[in-house]
Amino acid sequence: IIVGTALVVFISYGYIIITIAQMPSAESRHKAFSTCSSHMATICLFFGTVFFMYAQPGAASAPHKSNTISVFYTIVIPMLNPFIYTLQNREVK
Repeated sequence: IIVGTALVVFISYGYIIITIAQMPSAESRHKAFSTCSSHMATICLFFGTVFFMYAQPGAASAPHKSNTISVFYTIVIPMLNPFIYTLQNREVK
């Protein structure tokens, strides 16, 4: 389920990046890439920790690592989302 979901998300972002690269104006490309990059950072943080958590072989996983990673993707990443998205806001800058 995780791989399928991540695959759909990354394929859609691939199409978005191709569309942005074909924009005629450099200013519009810059604005679109800056918006897309913050979304991509959040998605990569989330899926990276989820893959690390659930894609390990059972014998190789350590309980203390599992607890740390689960806290990271359930608490830390959702707390980072507002900061990542507000960095684009001119009033916040």
